[in-house]
Amino acid sequence: MSSLLGITREGDEHYILNLTENFKARMVNWFGGLEERIVSMIKTGTSVALIGPHGSGKSVVARYIAARLVGEYYAVIDLGVDVATFDSMLEILHEVSNALGFYDPLGITFYDSPLLPRSEPAMQWMTKCRYVIDRAMYLATRDIPTLLVLPYDLLRYSRCREAVERSMRIVDISEYLRYVDLRRVLEEVFLSHSAALGCRKTLGQFVEYVMEKHSDLSGVVALAAYGGRHYARRGCAQSKPEDLYEEALRSLAKLYYDLYSEVFFPTCQAARALATPLWLSLEGQQLPTDLAYPLANVDSIARRIALLSKLGPQDAGVKEEVLEELKVLYTPREELAPAVKWAVAPKESIIKESLRLTARENPCLLSPDNPARLIRTVYKGLLVIDSQTIFEFAKVIASLSLGRSEFCTNKIGKYVCKDGQVPPVVVDALGMAQGKRITQEVSIPSITRCDEEGVELLAGLALLDARRAPAKCVEKFVQLFYSASRSDIELFYKFYQDYLEIAAERGTLPVLRKLAAAHLSRTPPREAVTVLEKVFHAALGAEDYKTAEIASVALAAADLTSAKRILPNCDCPILKVSVAYHIARSAYESGDYQEAIRYLELALAELKAQDPRYEYTPQFVKQIEELYRDLALLTVL
Repeated sequence: MSSLLGITREGDEHYILNLTENFKARMVNWFGGLEERIVSMIKTGTSVALIGPHGSGKSVVARYIAARLVGEYYAVIDLGVDVATFDSMLEILHEVSNALGFYDPLGITFYDSPLLPRSEPAMQWMTKCRYVIDRAMYLATRDIPTLLVLPYDLLRYSRCREAVERSMRIVDISEYLRYVDLRRVLEEVFLSHSAALGCRKTLGQFVEYVMEKHSDLSGVVALAAYGGRHYARRGCAQSKPEDLYEEALRSLAKLYYDLYSEVFFPTCQAARALATPLWLSLEGQQLPTDLAYPLANVDSIARRIALLSKLGPQDAGVKEEVLEELKVLYTPREELAPAVKWAVAPKESIIKESLRLTARENPCLLSPDNPARLIRTVYKGLLVIDSQTIFEFAKVIASLSLGRSEFCTNKIGKYVCKDGQVPPVVVDALGMAQGKRITQEVSIPSITRCDEEGVELLAGLALLDARRAPAKCVEKFVQLFYSASRSDIELFYKFYQDYLEIAAERGTLPVLRKLAAAHLSRTPPREAVTVLEKVFHAALGAEDYKTAEIASVALAAADLTSAKRILPNCDCPILKVSVAYHIARSAYESGDYQEAIRYLELALAELKAQDPRYEYTPQFVKQIEELYRDLALLTVL
């Protein structure tokens, strides 16, 4: 009976059986406290659901407990068998004093039977878990407890989650893993599997590498086991931990890919529907669930938007019909609900790495080249369905620019926010694409007097092309940009780059100075180069050297190459010294010491000229000289 559980006993030792490769690995019993807790619950008639990350040792623990109870004359009843087999097991209950219901849909991989793919019992749980729970409840009426073993995802996305949580005591193995000497445990697991194949060595660096890669504890026990096997197959030769890890991961990745593809995207159609949110999730970006549903229909949405753009007033009937079809494409499909919720959710680290490694092999699950463009198409469809949505998008853009997110609780929030945050790809979809914000995709009558402040001002400007904005509006925009010093400057460039460029082209000198100073107080992005160059040249032409200096300092922080191009050739020594110094400092910070010395020498040459029109502060002169000494020393060394 114990061998059927994948566990066998020889003397005082227990072994995990591997039927595929015909070996047995000594079990590392690190779970004494956990074992005793679960056994005591079972013996008092309490059913237990042992949950945790994939590959964390749940099945080993559960099967050891079951094997121990078999040794104490318990009958172990598999709740996943067919009706006839289950009924025949019930018939023998009167012959035994104790019994245990047992269900572990994924534990098979720990003794690697080639006869049953891992995805098959997992799919059985996802589609027919009600049968398993009904059997467990029936056994409970006869005072027979159940031990259920599930990874987080198979519990979280199953129809029986509430029933499990209501009828069983939940025990999370990860809580115990954090209180054991995990490094020692994994080294012993690694050694037991390598020794089973004739290699009595361990590789401590491999265990350290695994623990570093998987701080969430997912996959750690399974990787240690597979790592030991691959180490033995290499003849115990010295191996780089990353190379051995890659081999172990590939062995596991196929198992996990088969599992998740069978459960969540068994068909090409389902895979295509999940491709965009899934790949974004693997990259660490979780989309809102309500956005992921229409993304599955993005091609159909695009076709209907194109068709509607070609219909005229005489096609009112057709237009209404197409609009109704478009609305349907935004309606969540019940059959896709568990898969979509899984696709947009954060993934365990072992699942992330496994799917990144294997999912590209599925031609129906290709990573999208431009996910922001697809999301933007979904947003365009929302604007077509209800043009008033444009004002909600304008508020989103304005609020994001000022570091606020209260819109997440509004109606539009379900298409924009995930857990109160806006993913970067959604920001890209809302921002400037081919010179337009999402709020410029639909034409609406817009009268902007710019009498508002803050969010309301930016929301009104988001609806307007900057080239048509009155000078008053541009000035108020720059004032807001300047005063919002704690906001993310990159977001301003994503949403309002046209206003920043217009301000640099048309702004008065006071406006230009505020624009330059706003960049100086924050780290400017690469997109700021054009704006800062325009500000610099406009200020230089007007002999406003202070504004030109501020712009040059910000430009040196944004792009050193561009800053070098603007070194002025004018009768303005103080500006030359300042520009050369800040270029040198940026070059120094980027490690280009020779270039830094070259520009510092230019600055020092201007200082030595001692132009009577200017008097440099001793502190500024000291900064230049100290930087030059530091660079000279570094260059010599």
